[in-house]
Amino acid sequence: MYQNQLTVTKSIIIICIVVFLVGTIRQVPIAPGADVREPLLSIMGYYSWHACFTEGELWRIITYQFLHANVGHLIFNMWALYFFGPHIEAIMGPKRYLAFYLVCGIAGALSCGIIGESILYNEYWPYIRLVGASASIYGVMIATAFLYPDARISLLFPPVTLTMRSFALIILGIATLVVLMNGHNAGGEAAHLGGAVMGLIIMLIWQWRVRNRYRNY
Repeated sequence: MYQNQLTVTKSIIIICIVVFLVGTIRQVPIAPGADVREPLLSIMGYYSWHACFTEGELWRIITYQFLHANVGHLIFNMWALYFFGPHIEAIMGPKRYLAFYLVCGIAGALSCGIIGESILYNEYWPYIRLVGASASIYGVMIATAFLYPDARISLLFPPVTLTMRSFALIILGIATLVVLMNGHNAGGEAAHLGGAVMGLIIMLIWQWRVRNRYRNY
């Protein structure tokens, strides 16, 4: 029965796909007179520290989580969400899971500007545009690794099998390295780290509350 229901995970996937398809239909120049065009929804919904907090467009801290840069970006994120999301949603319940997902995405957005300003001292970081569900999904992935550290996951490339704990540590290590080296997509990787850290914090609080509940019985 549960698999046939329209779960939060499936709903997010559907929304992201629909938003992406609509975006491919309606594209506008990125600036007046520019030859380069971009989906209107991406222009309206992307996140940057400057647009969100300096310009006061606070909705962007949510809307960016449902936008994607290209087909590969969308497929990879939705595959990861489809794989990890149902396990966490089944444990948390739909409402808590949705809140968890969105909060991890918010933390990812905030971490991009914070890391750029306070650690890398990059004056351009407040203007970096973010789109994608990756920060939220990193939080979901960390929650999965937290609850099922010894579960096995098989990768297509490279073709290896890892525990969830090892998989999580590797991708977080890669994200940290890219950020510290200010490499390609450093802003996105900073958001990934923010989502992952928030996911871990929430799971630690969750674990603490569960333990206290049982102690009181």
